[in-house]
Amino acid sequence: MANSLDGFLAALGDEVENSYEETFDLFTNAAPLPSLGMVDPNATSIELTIAGRDFTVTQSPGLLHSNQKLGTTGAAVWQTSVKVAEWLASPKHVLFENGILDANSIVLELGSGTSGIIASTLAPLVAKVVATDQQHLLKNLRANLDANAAPTVKFIGRKAGKAVPHSSLLVTILALDWETDDIPKHLDSHGLGAGVDLVLACDCVYNYALIEPFVQACADTCSLRNHKTDESASHGEPCTTICLVAQQLRSSDVFEQWLEAFIRRFRVWRVPDEMLTAGLKEGGRFVVHAGILH
Repeated sequence: MANSLDGFLAALGDEVENSYEETFDLFTNAAPLPSLGMVDPNATSIELTIAGRDFTVTQSPGLLHSNQKLGTTGAAVWQTSVKVAEWLASPKHVLFENGILDANSIVLELGSGTSGIIASTLAPLVAKVVATDQQHLLKNLRANLDANAAPTVKFIGRKAGKAVPHSSLLVTILALDWETDDIPKHLDSHGLGAGVDLVLACDCVYNYALIEPFVQACADTCSLRNHKTDESASHGEPCTTICLVAQQLRSSDVFEQWLEAFIRRFRVWRVPDEMLTAGLKEGGRFVVHAGILH
C-alpha cells in the first residue's frame, strides 16, 4: 500500500492547505442546481442508468418534507451520489489504477441515505461495502439494495445477529450516528476493528451543526487502521485509510468551515478534473477531496 499510496498522492498533485483560497477558487465559477441538487424531490420512484446498469430507486418525499427531528435529507436521491457512482464505475478509475482499491478492499460509506446507489455500484468491484446511516433510514436503504443489487445484502440493526442473507456479493448495512455512537467501539463490535481501505461520503455536510461530528466520524474511522500501522506493516498489510468526500457546492461559508476543520485532522487534496467523469465536472458544481490522517 505504501507505494500505491505514494503514486496516488503524487497523481493528485499539490495539497490543499488554505481553506479560504480553496473555497474562493471553487465557488468563483460554481453554478447552482435546481431543487438543491435532488434528482427529483417529488417522485416516489426514480429510474437511473449507471455504467450501463439500470436502477429503480424508491425515495420518500413525505419524510423529506416532514418535521422529523432526525435527519431527513437521506430520504431523497441526490445528484452528487449519482455522479459519484458513475465516476466509481468508470474504466481506469484513479483508486483502482493506483491500487488503493481492488477486489480485496473494504469500503465504508458515511451518510448513505436510502438510495444505495454507491454501495450497489461498488459491490461488484471490491470485497465488501458497508453502507451506514441513521437507523430510521435503513429500512428504505435495505429495500433499494434488495431491488437493485445483484448480489448479497446483509442487514444489521441495533440488535446483534439481526441479518437477512441474499445471494453472492456483500453489502452490509449498519446503523451509525455520528453524534451519539462511539464509532471505533461500534465498528469494532461489527467486525471492522481493523479498519477499512476507503471511507466515502457524498453530500454529508450542508449545515454548520454537522461539520464537527462529520469530521470526527471520518477521523475516528480512519484511525482504526492507522493505529495498527506498525503491526500491519510488519505483515505486509495496508495501513492507511483514504477518506473521499464528494460535495455539491452550495454554501461557501459552510464549505469553508468544513474544509478548515477537515484540514486540521487530515492532509487534503482536491481530486483534479482530469481524473473525474464528465458529470462531476459539469458546471463547476461538484468537488471531490481526498484526505489521509495527519
